[in-house]
This record gives sequence, structure tokens and C-alpha cells, in this order.
Amino acid sequence: MSYYFLEICSEEIPADFVNVGIDHLVSSFEKLLSDSKISYEDILSDGTPRRLFVWIKGLPDKQPDIEEEVMGPPASLAFDTDGNLTTAALNFAKAKGLPIESLRKITTPKGDYLSGKKFIAGKSTREILVEHVPRIIQNIPFKKTMRWGDKNFRFARPVKSFISLFDNEVLPFEIDGIKANNFTFGHRFHSKNEIIVSHPEDYFKKLSEHYVIVERNRRKEKIKSEILSIAQKNNVVVDIDDELLNTVTNLVEYPFVVLGSFSEDFLKLPEEVLITSMKNHQKYFYTKNRNTGRVSNLFIGVSNTRPVNDNIRKGYERVLRARLKDAAFFYENDKNIPLSARVEELKKVIYQEKLGTSYEKMERFRSLAAFLAEELKLDSKQKDFIDKTAYLCKADLMTEMVYEFPELQGVMGREYARVQGEDEEVCTGIYEHYLPRFSGDQIPTTISGTLVSIADKIDTICGCFSIGLIPTGNNDPYALRRNAIGVLQIIRGKGFRLDLLRIIERSLQLLENKVTFDKQSIKSSVIDFILQRFKQLLISDGCDPDAVDAVLELSHDILKLEKMAKALTDAKGSDLFTSVAQSYKRISNILKKAQHTNTIFDSKLFQQSAEKTLFERINGISSDFQLYLEREDFNKSLELLLTLEPYINKFFDDVMVMVDDEVIRNNRLSFLGFLKGYFDKIGNLSLINQ
Repeated sequence: MSYYFLEICSEEIPADFVNVGIDHLVSSFEKLLSDSKISYEDILSDGTPRRLFVWIKGLPDKQPDIEEEVMGPPASLAFDTDGNLTTAALNFAKAKGLPIESLRKITTPKGDYLSGKKFIAGKSTREILVEHVPRIIQNIPFKKTMRWGDKNFRFARPVKSFISLFDNEVLPFEIDGIKANNFTFGHRFHSKNEIIVSHPEDYFKKLSEHYVIVERNRRKEKIKSEILSIAQKNNVVVDIDDELLNTVTNLVEYPFVVLGSFSEDFLKLPEEVLITSMKNHQKYFYTKNRNTGRVSNLFIGVSNTRPVNDNIRKGYERVLRARLKDAAFFYENDKNIPLSARVEELKKVIYQEKLGTSYEKMERFRSLAAFLAEELKLDSKQKDFIDKTAYLCKADLMTEMVYEFPELQGVMGREYARVQGEDEEVCTGIYEHYLPRFSGDQIPTTISGTLVSIADKIDTICGCFSIGLIPTGNNDPYALRRNAIGVLQIIRGKGFRLDLLRIIERSLQLLENKVTFDKQSIKSSVIDFILQRFKQLLISDGCDPDAVDAVLELSHDILKLEKMAKALTDAKGSDLFTSVAQSYKRISNILKKAQHTNTIFDSKLFQQSAEKTLFERINGISSDFQLYLEREDFNKSLELLLTLEPYINKFFDDVMVMVDDEVIRNNRLSFLGFLKGYFDKIGNLSLINQ
């Protein structure tokens, strides 16, 4: 069996582009080989910021040969009365390249037809690769590409060379003057000469000797191991964030881990400022004091070059020191301006052209938060905290610190509120109103942060829907899906008994003074949008999709909907439930066909014992059923309804509903509507898949 090896060597590509290139090479070669019916044992792909490679093992020399059967015209046209081939048959064979001796008559379900067999020799694997490899390279879906010099070839960064080997021989191709060969280059700063590669094993060995660790996992483990070793020697703890670790792994070809420090004076800054400066901006790993758990003045960086005369450490420290000096300057300036004064500045900031300023948005969700406080019957002190939190929560957007470090919004509002003597409930609420920031994130702990978060997110959703900014596909610039999920996470996590529709109605009412829209239509769209997010959450928690669909229209209290969906999911699958669900669908179809909606009937008009008995059984469970509904014990409610199964079946066995007597017919239809009403309180069983 053969192998194919490809390397694309380029200038440094961005860290988040490396994985894109690797994934594309794997998927593209898998598809090419599958489409070409070429087998293989394994495909390996990996890379660094300067090279991407793919190694395909266990390739055959060629495609399998194919004998293809080609259908021709009907036999009546292909053969004459003596059974000889007609001119039409011969022309067909010539057009399709079929040997005359392969032509024969076959019988199909549609009749007799002419058929012939054509032998197609498989192409060589080399030929197929030469034809398709350039296209695979050129189609790597980088977010941004560039041209260089006078070339038309577009790539993430200028390409220096290609290695293309098939069984130790160069498999030639060319892209815009760059010819495939058998050499590559080592580390930019620690290896100057071309490296001749005769085999993939040779590739890894030689690059390692020239300060290139091609495999991401090996680089990652080396970085991680050295970070932990440095941390232990210096008695600090390191939070090795996976995302940061993956990023720095794709920034280097050979990692050199460096310990640095900054002045302890900067430890007076809020920890989030220090962490953001190190982690987000400089890609350093911050450390914490092992004894106090506080951020220390030591950090760990990862360099792509070997430190000489401590130059790397000094450079890292110099860059971080400048950033922290700016942060300290912003912090001192910002502290002296009350957040309440910053709120007035929001009047000058456009939140969205049609929805007005950030101040107007704040006033809307401030009012909506007050409405939520009323709905939850909170006391006056809690209401005051909520109002103050809503008023101040966007003020830090106007600070110098947040202007420079946008990711610190909320964090700096909390810190400045503390410095300025606000109650801790308000300070924490300012930070927490941004929570949850993503699915699975923590939810607010304070009542002020909780209600302001819900109000802010609902205002964003309703505002965007009211002006037509509705998510489509991957397009969701205002993160409405994330906001909807955040609202649901909070309500579920806090166990709030809130009517979503009432909240949406209040939010839209607050928007009516700003924009013109069809309130009823938008209200319906928004509630459906949120409930569809809720459906996905319930499905991920184990509820069946059809069980969720069956209850979604029964309430706008999501805690109640969740209980109902789980009850239906638990009951589904039993023979008893299946029988009742089928009867429900039968009842629904009868009522729909008869266009009958009345549920008032006269039991004195019952003629058959089966309808009388069913009525008695319904009356027998009615009080307990209502009690369980009030307690929201939907499992027990459903269990009671399922006890009606044999009586419902007996009813349909013995009772003719659509009799000629109009009075009796309508009375029985009304009785079925009455029975259906009981099940409707549990869910629309016609949506349940059996």
C-alpha cells in the first residue's frame, strides 16, 4: 500500500486559522477519496502557524475498475422481428462506447429494454491527487485571505513551498508558480536552511531537530508541563485556561516558557483588570498566590524564540507594564466621576438608530424591571435596589477603562459603585445584570441583578423584533438567541412563577412611544421565538420533542410547561398512553370534521350504557384531577386520565356518534368535546408521535 504526504509551508498564519486549515484538509481528502472510491487506512493532519500537513496512509495504486451497465431504448426498437440488433441499437452502442457483444435484452418492471456493459478502467491514485490537490489547497475557508507579489493565488499568508510526496517520490503540481517539491523550512529564527524530506517519518524527525514541533498536542503538553513546573518552583497557582492554551499552542512552532513579573503597586487594581490585561490582551497566563488565592504579580508567557540575555522576559514585562500603567491611570480618573453623572452621558450614545439612545434603552428596561418586581411582590427595599441597579448598570460604558477594555463592562461598574459607596446589592447587581453571558454560564445571585438582567434582555429581544431585526440562519447581530436562553436560564434557575406573555406585552408597551409596529404580530413572534429556545433546552434535558410541542400552547409559565412536558415524556411509550392518544386523535378528527366546538351536553340524553359509564368515570376522577392540576402534579393528573382508557374504548365500540337524530348526535359530539377538554389541560395529544 502507498501513502501521500502534503505540506503547505507559509508565513505565520493567525492562531485561529490553524485549526480551520487542518480540519479542511482532513474533510476534503476524505471526500475526495470517498467520491473517487479509493480506500485508505488513515488520514493524519496537524500543523503550526507556519505549516499545515496531511498524511494519508494505506492508499492503493489506482481506483478499482468498474463494469457499468447502461440502459438503452425499449427492446421493440432495439431488435427486429428476427431478434437482430437494429440501427437504433447500434447507434446507441456507438454513442455510449459499448462493445457490440455486450448488448443484450433485459426484462425490467417497466418492460423489456436493451442493455450493454461498459468497462471503465480505474484512474491511478497519483493522477487523481495531482488533479485535485491544488483545488483543495485553494479552497481552505480562511476568514480572510491575501495575494502577494504578482500572484493571483490567495491564502491566509504568503506560501513559501509545498511538499508533495507519493511513495517517497515528488508528486508534481503547481499553483501560481509555486511548484511542489520535497523540501521545507525549519523554525524561522533557529533554522536557516532548506530541509530535504524523503518520507513522512523523516519529516517529523528533521523538523524536531530544527526547532519545530509539528503536532499540536505535543506542543500543548510541553507548554502545560513547563507552566506547572514554573508555578510550583515559585509557589504560585496557575489557571491554565484551555482556550488560551489552545491559542498560544497555535502561535508557536517551538514553545519557550518564560516567567515574568510586574510591580506589586499594580495589585491595587481590580483583579479583573489585571487578568484581562494579561490573559486577553497579552496572551499570558496569570498566577495566584497559593496562600491567599489573590492574583500575584507573577505571570507566565510563551515565546516562539529562545530567550537570549533575558530579552524575552524584559520585553514581556515592558509591554505589560505600559498596559497596566494605562489601566491605573484610567482607574484613578474614573473613580472620581460619580456613576450617576455617567448615566447622563448615555443620552449622547446611540444604542440603535430606530430604538434610540442607550439612556432610552435603560429607562425602558428600568421600568420593565419595576414591573417584574411588582409581579413577584417584592418589598419596597428590594424595589429600590432594583431601580438603582437598573439606573446605574450601563454607566460604566462611558468610563475610560471600559472604552479601553470593553470586556470589563459590568466589572468596572461594580468596582466604581463600591468605591463610591453604593450598597453591595447594587454593586453586585450592576455586574450580574450581564449574566448569563452564554449557555451554561452562572446566573445572577442578587435579586437586583436577576430582574435587571431579565428586563434588559427582554427589551433587547422585543426592540429588535419591533424594527424587523429578527435572527435568520447564523445572522444574529444583537445575540437575541443568547438573550432568550439567558432569560430562560434565570427563570428556571430562580424558580420564578412569571407569565412570559405579560412581560413581553409590558416591554412592547414601553416601546410603542419609540417605534411603530403591529403589537399583536410582534407579541406572537417574540413568544414563539423564546418558546422555541425553551423547547431546545427541554430536549437537551431529556424531554421528547413531540411532548414539548404538545404543551407549548398551554401556558406562558415556563416552570409549568417544563413539568407538563416531563410528565408526557414519562408517560409516552406505554400501551395505555398509546391507546388513549389514538382515541384523542380520533375524537379531534370527529369534532373537526363535524365542525363542532360546543362542550355542553345533557347526560339525560345518553342512550347507551357505555356513554353513561364513561360519564360516571369522568365524574369519579374529576375532583382529584382538578386537585392534582392545582398542585401541578401532572404525572398524577395524567395517571387519572389514563384510567379512562377502557371506558373510552368501550364507548367507541358500542356508541355510534354520527347518528341521524340531530339532537342525539350533537349531544354526543358535545360529550366528546367535554372529554377532550380534560386531556387538553395536559397537552395536545394529537401532536404525540406513536
